Amino acid sequence: MLAHESPSDLCPWLPFAKTLADKGYRAFAFDFRGSGASAAQFAAKATRNDLDVVGAAAELRQLGAKKVFLVGGSFGGAAVMAAAPEVDPQPAGVISLSGEPDLLGAMQAAPRVKAPLLDLIARNDGYSSVADNRRLVDAAASTDKRLEVYPGDSHGWDLLYLAPYKARVNALVFDFLRQHSQ
Repeated sequence: MLAHESPSDLCPWLPFAKTLADKGYRAFAFDFRGSGASAAQFAAKATRNDLDVVGAAAELRQLGAKKVFLVGGSFGGAAVMAAAPEVDPQPAGVISLSGEPDLLGAMQAAPRVKAPLLDLIARNDGYSSVADNRRLVDAAASTDKRLEVYPGDSHGWDLLYLAPYKARVNALVFDFLRQHSQ
């Protein structure tokens, strides 16, 4: 399940979704309510983007997925962290690419995140800090958690697509998926 950055929509995830599919994974990108092709509905809940992640995970299960990974970039990274404790059954893993701990209740949810966690951030990220992300990972209840810090200022899905070390990032993500798919 691929949760997008803000402001954006699911479209920038499509190249990675194809890569996932080529490697045998089912990829499911969605628009948060009010983004892309998704209308803003139920105004009172429009700020509960964690519910969109929970809904996307439930839809994947309805489509036959046995294991669901929550993957998000930037805003989407915060959303998957905030949603992880609410996804039932527990996700197979959570991957946050530059998710900001101060958004959407991600930091507050961390102590209830028991799923394996991989948090990636660039040292000079303009939206979050290594120290904040380290606090988030340290707070997570998961016994299998890792913070990976890269040089530069790449943010969100740019870690996968544009960073000079993108091959290392992709390899780490696929190693995590492989390890937790078994």
